[in-house]
Amino acid sequence: MLSGQPAPWEPDPVIRGVSYIGVTVDDLDAAEAYYRDSVSAETLDDSSLAAGNALASLPGAGDGAIETRLLRRTNTQLRLMAFTGRSREGAAASAVPVQGPGIAHICFQVAQETNVYARILAAGATPIGHEDLVQLNDENPVRYGYVTDPSGIITEIEEVDLAALALPEPPRNDYRVRHVSLATPDLDRMIDFYSAFLGGQEPRHVGWLRAVSGETIDMVSGLAGSELEMAWFQLRNLEIEIFQYHSHPTERPSEPRPLDAPGYNMIVFDVSDIDAARERLVDAGGEIVTEAAPLDGGEIIFGRDPDGNLIGLQTLPADSVFSAQNFPDNGT
Repeated sequence: MLSGQPAPWEPDPVIRGVSYIGVTVDDLDAAEAYYRDSVSAETLDDSSLAAGNALASLPGAGDGAIETRLLRRTNTQLRLMAFTGRSREGAAASAVPVQGPGIAHICFQVAQETNVYARILAAGATPIGHEDLVQLNDENPVRYGYVTDPSGIITEIEEVDLAALALPEPPRNDYRVRHVSLATPDLDRMIDFYSAFLGGQEPRHVGWLRAVSGETIDMVSGLAGSELEMAWFQLRNLEIEIFQYHSHPTERPSEPRPLDAPGYNMIVFDVSDIDAARERLVDAGGEIVTEAAPLDGGEIIFGRDPDGNLIGLQTLPADSVFSAQNFPDNGT
């Protein structure tokens, strides 16, 4: 929420964009229908990954095959994952709550006339805060809301009144994923990491002088007395939002979240040079958890950021359906 206008994107020679965000679901067909009916997501690819692939070797991947389905919306992709042999820890886990820690939600920014909020409720979502979308201030004709799907996975909806906004040139698309959001117990540490990992980019940063708070914020978050601080990094095709609830502190987990726990499980970056990307991640303070291995016609290394969130660094052929470079106009 409160993301404002994105910063101008400057091409990075190493990190070319976000290929997809992974999501662990119980039922691939039900999850596909949820995103299709609410945000008109398109299915591009589905596959079964046998034991021994790069994903199956990760901690918390269970001991069976992984069925996956790739969904695309204008500028970003979701890779739905269903595990046939779930780990005990993953089966017992719940989706990440509003204040995290972890990959907490993705945000769909849509034109008001798409009626996405009503559609996502009809598809089975439940509001977290107020039952209606909330306009945070009179100057900004945008309404916000957090919802959970039937498994508790959070989606943010940001409906924009384009007529009231009176842009000199309307956006090319009525839908886009505005950001993927990381909830952290230590925002400064995460800003330092992602700034270095993304080649020295300085984020937009709000709430550092005075925390963002107020009745309308509570109505969106569903948390009484919300006080939070946020930062955003701009990539080719979407933003990474990082936020910390100072009012509802969360502890950094002692163990990384299992891959097969419900909810968002990874952010996979499209990189030009896997060794250079690996060096950046380590120099920034991250951790490498796998060596390079083949996946989806390319090669991938997995690492973790300082909070333990799983990051994929993947090289791909230029024509790969998974590549972040294949969105027209970078998804704008």
